[in-house]
Amino acid sequence: MKRLPLFLDLSEAPCLVIGGGEVAARKIASLVDAGARVTIVAPLLGDAAAELAERHDLDVELREFEEDDVRGRLFVIAATGDSEVNRRACAACRERRVLINTVDDATLSTAIFPSIVDRAPVTVAVSTGGASPTLARRIREQIETLLPAATGRLADFLGRRRERVRASMPDIDARRRLWEQALDGNVAALIGKGDEAAADAELARLVAGDAPEGFVSLVGAGPGDPDLLTLKALRALQRADVIYHDNLVSPAVLELGRRDARRVYVGKRRAFSGTRQSDINALMLADAKQGLRVVRLKGGDPFIFGRGGEEIETLRRHGIEFEVIPGITAALGCAAYAGIPLTHRDWAQSVRFVTGHLKDDIVNLDWPELAKPDQTLVVYMGLVGLRQLSAQLIGHGMAPDTPSATISRGTLEDQAVVAAPISGLAQAVEEADLPGPTTTIIGRVVDLRAQLGRSR
Repeated sequence: MKRLPLFLDLSEAPCLVIGGGEVAARKIASLVDAGARVTIVAPLLGDAAAELAERHDLDVELREFEEDDVRGRLFVIAATGDSEVNRRACAACRERRVLINTVDDATLSTAIFPSIVDRAPVTVAVSTGGASPTLARRIREQIETLLPAATGRLADFLGRRRERVRASMPDIDARRRLWEQALDGNVAALIGKGDEAAADAELARLVAGDAPEGFVSLVGAGPGDPDLLTLKALRALQRADVIYHDNLVSPAVLELGRRDARRVYVGKRRAFSGTRQSDINALMLADAKQGLRVVRLKGGDPFIFGRGGEEIETLRRHGIEFEVIPGITAALGCAAYAGIPLTHRDWAQSVRFVTGHLKDDIVNLDWPELAKPDQTLVVYMGLVGLRQLSAQLIGHGMAPDTPSATISRGTLEDQAVVAAPISGLAQAVEEADLPGPTTTIIGRVVDLRAQLGRSR
């Protein structure tokens, strides 16, 4: 390790910025945010630096840099773009044992600005020792995706309770185990929901030695492509003890779950059809009551034909804490990947989502409303009933030449699209022998697909 990472307390510390351009302005802003007393020395100030100086009432000296300017400073930043001035500033700081950062020149710096992930009071700093600031930024971006926005609130919550826990648990090893249990359990999730009272109650249970309560996350897995998973959904998967999923969840998404999480298939192949929702509810409740973190992973969005509403009713009834993490629903994902805009100011002023699922061998929908023009109709789970659906729409007034398309395995690498007038769509889909799951889009917007040059 060539450089020792430190976090400096710059509150009211005397700091100097040499230079007044755009780069200098960014450094000035960082120092001001840290509470430093900033002096600027530069022949001229750019607009950004001048605005910062005026807003924060900073000391400004419009002149050339002199070596004695660094005397009495804790930290100096040279941002001049003039290599000779930077070398003089570095030499002056080294002679007087003052820390200096010379922008874009690690050889003239005794301190380097890292790439920062700010979740105050949590701060993560990444540095490559000046070798590659771009790589440091890339690593920072990766860390950003892993740290929830509520990380700072969680740190505040835990910090305010340290003394209380220390008084209740004098043994340091017991306290360490408690904090690990709190972070692995529900406390972090409850803070993320903004429910500090529930987090306090959960922490009190842990201090008392009670078993932790379980937590259920209803997670939208999106239409299939794992890159469409939300960051919050990814974090829930990586914390899960058990994951319940069905055949609408792609293997690539399921693979993102925690390696040692128990995976339970609750799709039709094991008799957990839509009529057995009560069985799924019972399984989730049993695991949650054992203190496990349960993820109910659903294709698309939990609240769009996903029976999420029924599941949260059960969880509420039994007093189980839960969260709902939305996902990109199939209508949005499949349409985007197929190149079909769902709305258009000339052709479609509204969108309707309906399920084409057969009940008693009948698709029972409000056909006159669905057959109206100037709207887009999106049909979920309509592969089996597609012929009946098409006939009903035409029978209730939809033009037989209305453009339509059925998208199979949307957003995945083997996505396939069959486009045809609504009068011939069912036949075309049968001839193509499309596998499920499918999403069907009906309306004039489908014709825009050809203009966008999409072939699959």
